[in-house]
Amino acid sequence: MRVFIILIFTAFTTGALAQCPKNPAISEELDEAYRSLKFAKFPRDAQVATDVLWSLWTRAPDNRAQRLLNRGMMNLRLGDLAAAEGFLSVLIEYCPDYAEGYNQRAFARYLAGNFEGALPDLARALSIQPRHLGALSGKGLTHLALGQPELAEIEFRKEMALNPFTADRDLIPNLGTDL
Repeated sequence: MRVFIILIFTAFTTGALAQCPKNPAISEELDEAYRSLKFAKFPRDAQVATDVLWSLWTRAPDNRAQRLLNRGMMNLRLGDLAAAEGFLSVLIEYCPDYAEGYNQRAFARYLAGNFEGALPDLARALSIQPRHLGALSGKGLTHLALGQPELAEIEFRKEMALNPFTADRDLIPNLGTDL
């Protein structure tokens, strides 16, 4: 199995000297989706806006990057965390300015219990896309897993400021009494 994975990585990394194009121009679409989320009156409306955000975040810079992202995410769903991390690492090497590669690799690392390894990826994803709800949530959950509830709360509050309907609001202590 390991030889098969290495062969797949080799196939995806051929042409490694090729440069990743710029990230897709999605800022206007992101702004519109965040506005929809901000003014959502019902959870269903917020879910529609977050679905739009995810479709934008997972729009890779080119076909090669999209294939790497798709393979990484597929392996995440299948529970093959090592393969997922491998594909996502190749994606990051190819497109170091694409936030979703870091976010998904952080998720693979989180699921594998590598919380310390997930945090730098989440920080990098947020440096590229500061309003990335998944990365904010992931950073909060990772801090919780590391026994750092105060740091987790900071991330959850940032997320909630963007999405008042986030399920992570239930992880913020005393939320009902301090607003």
